[in-house]
Amino acid sequence: MQKRGQVSVFAIVGIILVILVGLFFFARSEFGFFVSPTKFLDDKSKPIEDNLKQCIREVTNKSLDVFSKQGGDFNPNNYLLYQSRTVKYYCINIRGEDKCMNVIPSFESLVKGLNDEIDKGVKECVDKDLVKGGLGYEVNVKGLNTQVFARGNSLVVRSEYDINIVKGENKQTLKPVVVSFDAPIQDIYRVAVDIVNSESEIGFFEQLLYMLSKRGQYVINLDKPYPDKIYKIQKRNSNFEFWFAVEGERDIYG
Repeated sequence: MQKRGQVSVFAIVGIILVILVGLFFFARSEFGFFVSPTKFLDDKSKPIEDNLKQCIREVTNKSLDVFSKQGGDFNPNNYLLYQSRTVKYYCINIRGEDKCMNVIPSFESLVKGLNDEIDKGVKECVDKDLVKGGLGYEVNVKGLNTQVFARGNSLVVRSEYDINIVKGENKQTLKPVVVSFDAPIQDIYRVAVDIVNSESEIGFFEQLLYMLSKRGQYVINLDKPYPDKIYKIQKRNSNFEFWFAVEGERDIYG
């Protein structure tokens, strides 16, 4: 009986110790006990920053996939259905002529559309529970704004999460999060302009001579799903491929 009593005492002591350890870590996590205010606020801001980075990567990669295969338009009105993609026409057929009408969108409008899509996606993606206050601190959220910058070989995505994490007199603001992606949109757009200008002026584009003139910086593939054309542009050392369509003449009776 005495041994059983000793075992019971040890079990009770063990349970009490587990509870005390749990309470210690809870107080440390939620109230910052035994932790400097700076370290405590860092611990609260890190998951928010990590979640934001993850959302930027997920949303941007998904958006770039659609953007690149649909001529930079997420909801094109005038397009060719090709490989389950709605590829935007950059040049519209002029009946009875080899030439077509140049309707290529401006670079600024393409970037704005991409910006709007990513901004919307990031706002929907972030974990709202991470920006709620706790027992020993409060979180003030004013807004989340994401901007994209197409520069040379890269697409830079910058998100500013206007958040203040406050504990007593101490406050921490989340720094802007910046992530770069392999997407030479600016350089490829210039090539697309050259192609569309040639198609609209003479009804033809000499891709081999053009690639040679650019010293192999770009690979231009042409597919011809009758009567249209699909141009696919890729820059050397990049996995990003941009598509757009040129409309051909259809049989009015077909």
